Amino acid sequence: MAHIFDARKMAKLDDPRRKEFISPGKIMELLQIQEGEIVSDLGCGIGYLTLPAAQRVGSGGFVFGLDIQEAMLVEALARSRQNNLYNIAWVLTPPDRISLPAESVDCLTMVMVAHEIPDLGGMLKECRRVLRPGGRVGIVEWNQTFTEIGPPLDHRLKPEVLLQEMEKQALPVWN
Repeated sequence: MAHIFDARKMAKLDDPRRKEFISPGKIMELLQIQEGEIVSDLGCGIGYLTLPAAQRVGSGGFVFGLDIQEAMLVEALARSRQNNLYNIAWVLTPPDRISLPAESVDCLTMVMVAHEIPDLGGMLKECRRVLRPGGRVGIVEWNQTFTEIGPPLDHRLKPEVLLQEMEKQALPVWN
């Protein structure tokens, strides 16, 4: 079984050092997220990427923040209200599928989540299902070296495993 982040430790997700490893701005730049787009952030947690994405897509766009843990979504909702961001739907979703219609998003992100998914191949198939034609998937994962923050090395996903699974689902790959 995959390791699932403990929602009782969500304060760790606010650690300022995270931005040194995982810059929301850089992720959105690499994925070319634009104003007016529909974005889905799978495993959104407390809204680390969802909130900046909602600002970036503006009032003409929309973001779905999906997570399997209700406590994460409750915190994310509070943060979106504090920031007056109302172009976000917070969606409790099961670990084996994405609770969105087919071909409904321009861009789907998974930031430091893929290593937690029990059936990665099945979930990537779901990613393919919800993407609009020409849509983009951005998966950011921990590397295979020691870092002061992040999961233990034995919980991290090997890049070749992720790439192999993405290729099986015919998802675009670039690093």
